[in-house]
Amino acid sequence: MNLIFRSLVVATGVIYIPMLHAEPSTASPSSSVQDSTDTTLLAASNQNLTQLPPFQNGHFYLGGRLGWAAYDGACGTSALDCTDDTLGYGLYGGYQFNSWFALEGGATSYGSPDARYSIGDVSADVYGGEIAVKLDYPLTERINVFTRLGGAYQYIEKEISTIQGDSSSHDWNVLSSLGVSYQLSQNWSVRGEYQFIDGIGDSNVGQADSHFTSIGLTYHFNQQAPIIEPKPIEPAIRYVTIEKPLSLSAQTLFAFDSTTVVTNQSLDLLVEQLTSYPEDKVQILGYTDNSGSEAYNQRLSEQRAKAVAAYLTEKGIDASRLTVVGKGEANPVASNDTQQGRVQNRRVEIRFDTTINQTLEATDKPNKTN
Repeated sequence: MNLIFRSLVVATGVIYIPMLHAEPSTASPSSSVQDSTDTTLLAASNQNLTQLPPFQNGHFYLGGRLGWAAYDGACGTSALDCTDDTLGYGLYGGYQFNSWFALEGGATSYGSPDARYSIGDVSADVYGGEIAVKLDYPLTERINVFTRLGGAYQYIEKEISTIQGDSSSHDWNVLSSLGVSYQLSQNWSVRGEYQFIDGIGDSNVGQADSHFTSIGLTYHFNQQAPIIEPKPIEPAIRYVTIEKPLSLSAQTLFAFDSTTVVTNQSLDLLVEQLTSYPEDKVQILGYTDNSGSEAYNQRLSEQRAKAVAAYLTEKGIDASRLTVVGKGEANPVASNDTQQGRVQNRRVEIRFDTTINQTLEATDKPNKTN
C-alpha cells in the first residue's frame, strides 16, 4: 500500500508537534510505501508568554502556565481516529523594563497529538522555546491587556507505527498572542492568553495552523509597597498652671489590600502622649482608597482600625479607652485618580483630645482685651 504522511508542527512561542497522516493507495498491494509531498498537517500550538499587571518598573518575573493546543488541518480525511488537540504546559520568565514594555522567554511541552489510519498509527511529540516582546495596556489599577510578538523555535519528533525510525523537524516561526492579566497581590498575578502561529511545520512533517489557549500564574520579584512617612506631630513642650485644651492626632498608612500596621515617628509620639493621659478616650478611624467594592472597602477599613487598636493595646494602652470606626472609602485626603493619592487614602487616623496644664514665659502672656 502507498502511505502519505501528513504531519503537524506547533510553534506558538515554544514548540509544536506534527502529526502524520496516512492514506491507502489505489495501486496494487505490491506497491512500496513512499512519503507524499501533498500533506495535511497536525500541529500543536502553545504559547509561552503571559503578561503581568502594573507592578513596579525594573523587575524580573517567573511563572508557569497550563493550556490547550488545537491544530487546524492536522489530520487527513481518511483518519479512523484523530486527536488534534492536546494538553500543554511550560515555564516562562522575563524582565519588565517599564509599565508597558517587557522582554520574555520560555520553554513549553505541547503534548503528543496522534491519529489512527487503516495502515498504521501516527504520533508526534512537540517541544519548543520562544522569545518575544510584551506590550501592556492598563484597563484598571489591577487589570491589564497585553500582546506578545516574537519568534518561536519548534522541535518535533513524529513516529509511524508501520515504519522503522522517526522523522523530525526544527524551525523558527513568528508568534503572536493576546491576553489579559489580573494582579492578585503585591507579588502575584494571574493571566489568560490566546496564541496563534500560522503554518507551522515543514516538508518533513507537514504544516498546520496552531492555536493555544492557556492560563498562567506569575511571581514578580522585588515588589515593595510605597510607604509615605507622615509628618511628625510636634509634642507640647511646656506644661503649666493654665488649663488648655489639647488635640493630638497621628496616622499610619497601609500597603495595597493590607491590614499590616506600619509604625512611624508620629504614631510612636502619640503612644507616649496616650500613656501620659490614661483617663482620656481615643478615637481610631480606618479608611481605604476607592479600589474594590464599597462593602469590601468598609470591611477592610474596619480591619485596619482594629489592627491599629491592637497595636496600641500591645503598647500598654487600655482597650476600654479605644473607639474603633471604619469609614470605608469616605473622606479621601488625596485624589484616587493617581497611585500616589490612593497610597495616602489607605490610612488610619488616631484622634485624642484632653486638657493640659501649661506654663507660660513672661513674654508668652496673652494680650489683654478691653
